[in-house]
Amino acid sequence: MPEELRRQLGLQVTGSIYSELPADRMLIINGQLLRERDKLAEGITLERINPKSAVLNVRGQRYTMGF
Repeated sequence: MPEELRRQLGLQVTGSIYSELPADRMLIINGQLLRERDKLAEGITLERINPKSAVLNVRGQRYTMGF
């Protein structure tokens, strides 16, 4: 994810749990506990949690955000 977009959206990852089982994966962004397919905000969906990154869908565009 471009740093400028990350700053504009104000995204800060403060915790994550990765598991081989998708249902057990969690990410804390801006103090909000999220699982895959959860909406972070209007137009922003957490699509996938990887061991050191997450894939976000921002208004139809997919971005990988490292943490």
